[in-house]
Amino acid sequence: MRTIKEFNEKYKANLDGESGMLLEIPSVLTYVDQVFNDLTWIPGFLYSEITTRHGLARVHTNLQEIMPFAGRILEQELEEKINFILKVEYELENRLRTLNLDKNGKALSTV
Repeated sequence: MRTIKEFNEKYKANLDGESGMLLEIPSVLTYVDQVFNDLTWIPGFLYSEITTRHGLARVHTNLQEIMPFAGRILEQELEEKINFILKVEYELENRLRTLNLDKNGKALSTV
C-alpha cells in the first residue's frame, strides 16, 4: 500500500463520505491497512476520515456507535499509534537534514 488512492479504493465499501485516508505517508498507510484488515470484519464498520488536525492524528469511524466503550478505545489507540509513526518520521527527516540528506537518503542540493 503506497498511496491514499490505493487505500481508499481497497476500503471503498467501508468508506462513509468522500474524504477517507488523507495521510500520504507510506508507513502510516501500511499500519492502518493492517488494522483495517481486522476492523473490516466487524459488521457495519465504516470510516469517514483519517487526517491530522493541528499536527495530531484524527480517526473518524463509527466504532463508537457499534461498540460504545471499546470503539472509542480502538480509535484512541489507532490515533496514538499514528501519532507515534508521525513523530518518528519527523525525527528521521530532521536527522537526515542535519546530514544534508533528503528523506530518501539523497544529498540535498546546495544553493
